[in-house]
Amino acid sequence: MTLSSYSMAEIAPLVRRPVRVEPEQLYREIGVRSFGKGIFHKPPCTSLEIGDKKVFAVEPGDLLFNIVFAWEGAVAVAAERERGMIGSHRFLTCVPEPNRALARYLYWYFVHERGLRQLQLASPGGAGRNRTLGIDKLAAIIVDLPTIAEQRKVAERLDGAVAKMAALQHTRDTTQTEITAGLQAAFQKVVGGAPKMHMSDVAPLVRRPVAVDPDGIYPELGVRSFGKGTFHKPSLSGLEVGNKRLFEIHSGDLVFNIVFAWEGAVAVASADDHGRVGSHRFLTCVPDPLHATSDFLRFYFLTPEGIQQLGIASPGGAGRNRTLGLKALEGVRVPVPSLDAQIWFDSLQRKAADIFVAQSDVAAELDHLMPALLDQAFG
Repeated sequence: MTLSSYSMAEIAPLVRRPVRVEPEQLYREIGVRSFGKGIFHKPPCTSLEIGDKKVFAVEPGDLLFNIVFAWEGAVAVAAERERGMIGSHRFLTCVPEPNRALARYLYWYFVHERGLRQLQLASPGGAGRNRTLGIDKLAAIIVDLPTIAEQRKVAERLDGAVAKMAALQHTRDTTQTEITAGLQAAFQKVVGGAPKMHMSDVAPLVRRPVAVDPDGIYPELGVRSFGKGTFHKPSLSGLEVGNKRLFEIHSGDLVFNIVFAWEGAVAVASADDHGRVGSHRFLTCVPDPLHATSDFLRFYFLTPEGIQQLGIASPGGAGRNRTLGLKALEGVRVPVPSLDAQIWFDSLQRKAADIFVAQSDVAAELDHLMPALLDQAFG
């Protein structure tokens, strides 16, 4: 492929279109996200809100740079939906020369590591808002360009890949929404008319105190909020544990983080979690196998009713001031349908989880696809 070298001043010079702000009119400002994530629209604003700020018109096809965050890929191409919008002086509008460069090709170039490195060099200073893309430095950036036809092929291939990824993401989101709604409906059907029992009778607290050896190693377990499951903390030495009380966690335990139980910090310990430890802030409840399963109870505590119950059992202010009380948890009444019904519902949960995992695996593969395509085009 034959490449020709040009400065940005030659192929996509800065074009300013000053806008005179009129009283009693509404204006829509644009913003540009970092990491090549595109343009967003700010809420409509009045001339009074704009004040003395200089603003400039944006036109479809403009190559946009947010000078404050260009160093982390705040670059985009304006589309038809941006026609008539404005940007402050912090948004540079560059217009590619049609016989030399395509806006979409330049966008992908600056999203790639090679172009991004040039934007970083053109944005001296410290981190964040102290790194500002210089107008003259942007104009001086040298870009090696293939023919217009080759640029179009590259841009269309990359844009096509993004469109496919977006379609797959939409399908994934729709599928997960439908499955989640289906699970909620099935759960309501299962618990309809079911008796309720206190947690102390269904899944009592079980403590397994750990005798801490100063020379021992203790792998800790954590529980994420919003039903996001468990995670593994770094192991602690016996000296690091100090006087902190530790308790062993077993596979199948229903685990509550008492500090954030009110926002859904509840999970079921997996086989990979077996033998890890938690501080006194982690309560481990073991369901009576004649009454309930851990997965069924976890699902209940993540429903609106279950979250409400945990909130009531966690008095206090926000954050760490809201602590799940042991006696209050024991007093929570939970629905207890037949064990067969719970096992059936748990099978639905497993099927849903398998689908979610498969979709996550596909998403991970797609995340690796774009860097590979970009390297193929510009590496």
